Amino acid sequence: MAHIYRQIDSTKTLRKELDSKNISMFNSIREIEDFKRNYKSIKKDILAQAQISLQKEIAQKSNKLESLKEDLKEHVTSLEDEIRTQIRILETKVSDLNERLKNQSFLKRVFTTIRRWKNSFELHQLVTNRDQRISKRTASRVLEAESLQSDVDRLTQNTDEIIANRCKNELYELDRTKNAVEELRTIIAGAKGEFAVEQELKKLPNNFYVINDYRLNFTRPMINKQTGEKIFSIQIDHLVVSPGGVFILETKNWSQKSIKSLNLRSPIEQIQRSSYALFVFINKNISMNTHHWGSKQISLKNVLVMTGATTNQKFQYVKVKQLKEINVYLNYFDAIYSDDETKWLANTLLDYCD
Repeated sequence: MAHIYRQIDSTKTLRKELDSKNISMFNSIREIEDFKRNYKSIKKDILAQAQISLQKEIAQKSNKLESLKEDLKEHVTSLEDEIRTQIRILETKVSDLNERLKNQSFLKRVFTTIRRWKNSFELHQLVTNRDQRISKRTASRVLEAESLQSDVDRLTQNTDEIIANRCKNELYELDRTKNAVEELRTIIAGAKGEFAVEQELKKLPNNFYVINDYRLNFTRPMINKQTGEKIFSIQIDHLVVSPGGVFILETKNWSQKSIKSLNLRSPIEQIQRSSYALFVFINKNISMNTHHWGSKQISLKNVLVMTGATTNQKFQYVKVKQLKEINVYLNYFDAIYSDDETKWLANTLLDYCD
């Protein structure tokens, strides 16, 4: 398996953009693709879970309400029995006092009459205010039952509105994430393409070295003698160092529409620009003095890897390859460096990388 160094550029850019939007749910391109594919089902699941939760709440409150009603009914029955017992006791007392009055002296009849009046008054109060007494002693439980009934009615009659309100924040975050993913589709497509290329390059032999997101910044701008352009820096998607040479890989995950667009920068120009600057830089800074005749030339080859739609056009100094073709192409060249030289060159180029 090939040696892989550094994280691919578009992945870093994507992570930075997602962080700026406060989205941290994705750890890989695959998770983003899964999210895009399953967005509708995720939304349905959120609503379904809210509905299940609401139905459970209604069932729990309904069960508690039924239990409270049964308890209230038993409590009322108990209170009624208690009052009936008190009424019987008072009726017996009044009847007994009436009998005593028949055979008592005047003075005793006065006291007995007072006691009878008191018991009769209590009896009257019990009989007259029986319902009020029961209501007063059951008021808290009745209020609790009414409150529960009100809750059950509200939840049952406004199910859709309640579910929508409870899911509001979660659905907002879901849609916000979806919109962010759509806004970043170009970066995501690039990251997806570069990731696919990286996975393919991993299959190369272990004397191949892949440096993702190879960057050089120049203190003094490099002048491209062919175009006159000042080059302050270069960025290469994948720099592959192998016994057969050094390969500059530019990855594009484009649609056929993008290929035909006149508004997108030419990837061929990008590669040629990077290749020119890297060639000049290597010749100024890196020398392979390993042959008794002199320094070995460091060979640079340019490849445009198309992971989406592709083109049949041929370009000077740049090969266009599909993803499935890239490893065959990289393995095609005869070795011009030993394994030790390849490793040394890869490490040296990596040391210069910004």
